[in-house]
Amino acid sequence: MKIPLSLSTKILSLALLNLLLLGATLIGLAGVQLQNMSTLLLAPTRDRILADARLLALDLASTPKDSRDQLLADRSRARGVTFYLFTSGAELVAGPRLMLPPVVHARVTGGGLSESFFVTTRNPTRYWVGVRTPIGNPGSRDALPGVLIMTSTSLFGNPYFLDFTLIGLILLLVVLVSGACWIPLIRGVRRSVSQMTFAAQRIADGNFDVHVSADRDDELGRLGGAINQMGTRLSGFVVGQKRFLGDIAHELCSPIARLQAALGVLELSGEDSPAEANQAAALPAEHLKDLRDEVEHMSALVSELLLFSKAGMQPRNVDRTEVCLEETVQRAVARESSAGTLVNVSVSKDLVVLADPEYLFRALSNLLRNSIRYAGAAGPIQVSAESEQDQVLITVSDLGPGLPEEAFEQVFEPFHRLEPERGRDTGGAGLGLAIVKSCIEACRGTVKCFNVQPHGLAVEIRLARVG
Repeated sequence: MKIPLSLSTKILSLALLNLLLLGATLIGLAGVQLQNMSTLLLAPTRDRILADARLLALDLASTPKDSRDQLLADRSRARGVTFYLFTSGAELVAGPRLMLPPVVHARVTGGGLSESFFVTTRNPTRYWVGVRTPIGNPGSRDALPGVLIMTSTSLFGNPYFLDFTLIGLILLLVVLVSGACWIPLIRGVRRSVSQMTFAAQRIADGNFDVHVSADRDDELGRLGGAINQMGTRLSGFVVGQKRFLGDIAHELCSPIARLQAALGVLELSGEDSPAEANQAAALPAEHLKDLRDEVEHMSALVSELLLFSKAGMQPRNVDRTEVCLEETVQRAVARESSAGTLVNVSVSKDLVVLADPEYLFRALSNLLRNSIRYAGAAGPIQVSAESEQDQVLITVSDLGPGLPEEAFEQVFEPFHRLEPERGRDTGGAGLGLAIVKSCIEACRGTVKCFNVQPHGLAVEIRLARVG
């Protein structure tokens, strides 16, 4: 069974493994460096060996020959190593009987100027430290050159091979430095992940008013910003959907109520006496016209809903074909133009774009419809297009009042309108520009809007150019 581990546990385990590997490396390095007793790393150990060797040499000089073995045995038990005293010719002077390995024998009899040496032998593994020291006798000032040997089967358990004080200080320093580097990282990552987990849970529960700190400049900071943006977008979608459903209900209730009233009048007119029927003969024609207007209004509203739903359910990227831009613009102008509205078209017949023909036509029609509705009385509407490297820039501009800058992005969101009311005279349910964005993005293009000077609004569409 796999045990789940938290992110903090994993990072701490990695840090601990890092320290263990570093410690093993230091110990291995120390073992290699023991080959040179003059290294800075083992300077305290070397000094301890030399100091103890001098003291032992003084004790040996004042100890009778028949008591030297006992002196070395006592010192061996106290220090955790075995002491031997040899002459420079490798003759045993004191200590247990021992045949020196060839490599140690060579160092003892070598007669070099080195004050000490360290040798490792194998099969079995033993560690040897030799210190050149004079061999004196009680009551005599004459001394023979000799070598004091200290040997052990382990680097540990004695003060001569590894200086645990120095190694401990080094390891402590490594732990402190590693902790200073790792702990802030672990705390920062854990805090960010905890905030994101809490925010994700809140969003999953339907609470979108959450905010994650995005002040980090790494991947976690970008993830926090994405979560904040997701919460904002979801909140906008949910609120917009609720508002949209309420507005659509209101939009549908009004014509339905008028339809019911008109039908009621028609029913009453059919039940009147012949004299009263003659007086109300003119009423049905008037009410029939009202019925026709209400039905057309409801039909347009339902068509807009279906159009938006269809655009939202289409694949993100549709199959694109070569579309003559000028023909599509002229079709849209012919469909949306009304009496008293002037639309100027400045599009070359040679411009061909990659797009879905129906989606491009639908997007241009919605843009023209919006411009005519909100700015048709302010002056001519301009539709232009020009090539920019491998793209075509299509611009639909008017001379209307424009938009607040903070609304440039919001107007392309579904259900968004500047006016809170959605009456018949103020322009539907706010789906026109959302449909434009869905259609253009499905054609792998982009759309944006901005104000023009001295007044007016321009909407830019960029699509891939052919040729």
